[in-house]
Amino acid sequence: MLEVMQESEEARQRRQREIKDEARGASQVGPFDYCPRMGFREYWYPAIKARRVGAKKPVRVKMLGEEIVLFRGKDHQVVALTDWCPHRGARLSNGLCDFPGTITCPYHGYVFDDTGQCVAGLIEAVESPLAPKMRAKHYPTAESNGLVFVWMGQTPPVPLAEDLPWEFKDPSLHATRYTRVKMWETNWTEPVWQGIDYHEFYLHRWFKWWYLINYKQPFFRPKPVVTNGVRIVEEGDNFVTCTQERVEYGQKEYPGLGKWPRHVWWRILKPLKGGQGRFGSNHNVQLPTIVRVPLGTASHMRWGVPVDDWETRMWTFTVTERPKTVVGQIWQDLWYWLYRRGYGVIRINEKEDFPIFAKGQINADIPQKLGILDLGVIYFRRHLARRSRDFKRLGGAWGCLKQPPDPDKVAAWTQPTK
Repeated sequence: MLEVMQESEEARQRRQREIKDEARGASQVGPFDYCPRMGFREYWYPAIKARRVGAKKPVRVKMLGEEIVLFRGKDHQVVALTDWCPHRGARLSNGLCDFPGTITCPYHGYVFDDTGQCVAGLIEAVESPLAPKMRAKHYPTAESNGLVFVWMGQTPPVPLAEDLPWEFKDPSLHATRYTRVKMWETNWTEPVWQGIDYHEFYLHRWFKWWYLINYKQPFFRPKPVVTNGVRIVEEGDNFVTCTQERVEYGQKEYPGLGKWPRHVWWRILKPLKGGQGRFGSNHNVQLPTIVRVPLGTASHMRWGVPVDDWETRMWTFTVTERPKTVVGQIWQDLWYWLYRRGYGVIRINEKEDFPIFAKGQINADIPQKLGILDLGVIYFRRHLARRSRDFKRLGGAWGCLKQPPDPDKVAAWTQPTK
């Protein structure tokens, strides 16, 4: 498949016209046609805050259906191994780091180094005959911005910088200062779709106490009613950016039904329209699971880590510019902890968005018809998914319905090196 950046403008415009036509025809591209149910594997994912991994006690995490144990290696770097001891299947995370750079199974005392090789059987014998024959699966790790990242693929890892959001590489930004990690009982795909569709004009329109203390007085301003569609404003090899087509405010007449919303008499100020700001004004999604929604002077970024079919570890980053003074930093901290966190992260995302697509509240396995609000969703499902590293390296993705990996490509990438 050609890289998007190598395509002609004519080809890009033709694809965007095709997507619009597909949307107006009620697209039926399914959530798991080209997107794996358990997530794209050939990527780095955030696993844990680095400070949570100490020198003596290992830590357990689950990612993309795999149980992993994290501990400090001989150079104090964070190491990731399978959590299941290859001896009798006990959890290594229930053990201790008895020797620097190692982890000891709590059941029979077999010791594994930071490569996954068993190096001792403490109660078996000083010269254990079994130890050299045992190795625990090892996962590549890297650290950045105070976070530990784990490579979940079966092919060699790319440099971490290739998968980091650009915000993490900009020294003028606080990328991870304001971070919230929460388990969402939902498949990873739905929070991605939710980040690039345009549901907010209905789901998020109802009264909130926060509207009364906002200096922009949104309670007294007309709300958006219709989007009149969505359009793609930018696309790359691993991302797409969308915006509403022609937003209208106030009240509309619907044939045979009447006016909606029913009551708008108190909305006497001018419509509140967002400006560009440092982070733009459009919704963006980046492979494998990064979603960005601009806040003017800040950015709301989510990075979902698939845990299993119906669990996602949701990392939410409120990205801001670094203040130039101590007073500015204090003011920004107050803004986040007293306003943004409670309103945008918890109230909007966790109290309004998440309950709609939580397990048991949404059915991802029935046929779906996508329309003009779902232009970004169609793009991700049909085009961005097939530009993923899984497809490029393996010819498909494990767990998707229409294009599983090509056995020959898998063999070429995973054959042992001599």
